[in-house]
Amino acid sequence: MTGGGAETLATNRAATAVVVALTPVCVDRFRQAADASANLAEMKKATYSWDQSKFVEKGGWAEPNSAVAKACAETLGSKKAVDLRG
Repeated sequence: MTGGGAETLATNRAATAVVVALTPVCVDRFRQAADASANLAEMKKATYSWDQSKFVEKGGWAEPNSAVAKACAETLGSKKAVDLRG
């Protein structure tokens, strides 16, 4: 493997590790919001996943990282997020 290839591989793995580590934090922040159920309903109104992740970013639940916001929105939209406070 070339040096450039190794660097690309390491960068990709680091980015994935950040998403894996911060997604649960984002979901927890979202759930702790006083209006979590209303926020979830509003997020789900967005037709495209890009719009849902932007909603999460703008809400301040994800760090300014679009990959974390996307993973957070996907998790919140799944059955895993049924237990939201509201």
